[in-house]
Amino acid sequence: MGVSGVKMVLVMDHRSCLVGGGLGNFIKMVHHGIEYGDMQLIAEAYDVLKNAGGLLNEELSRIFYEWNKGELESFSIEITTDIFKVKDALRGGELVDKMLDKTGMKGTRKWTVQQAVELSIAAPTIAASWDCRYLSGLKEERQSAAKALEEARMKEEVN
Repeated sequence: MGVSGVKMVLVMDHRSCLVGGGLGNFIKMVHHGIEYGDMQLIAEAYDVLKNAGGLLNEELSRIFYEWNKGELESFSIEITTDIFKVKDALRGGELVDKMLDKTGMKGTRKWTVQQAVELSIAAPTIAASWDCRYLSGLKEERQSAAKALEEARMKEEVN
């Protein structure tokens, strides 16, 4: 995992230490895993507030703005605040409501989860974010399952 012989400087507990090559890639991988976990938490908060709570994007933007003033302050929360405000210039309405709920995957999150398992370290938020991202890539399968579920509900109502 990296270029051998490369030295890096890390700051741990306010002390600098030199480490061998490859650790920088490992740290980057873990950082990306944590970042993906944060993004999943943001997505779940959005989903609950929007779909269960019935909030409008303008209200969501205000809530995320307030969250960004406190302990949740982060670049991800900041840009999410702004994303809720973006208008769809071509079709009208808000762009966030028109985004396709399908993503791709690169691998760093998967590697983070694999390393956590190998090291016997619990990483449930990162693992859940990997599961959700994997499932989001199965758009056609999710649509088929939703249709089958709807048909089953209709049959149940008839009976």
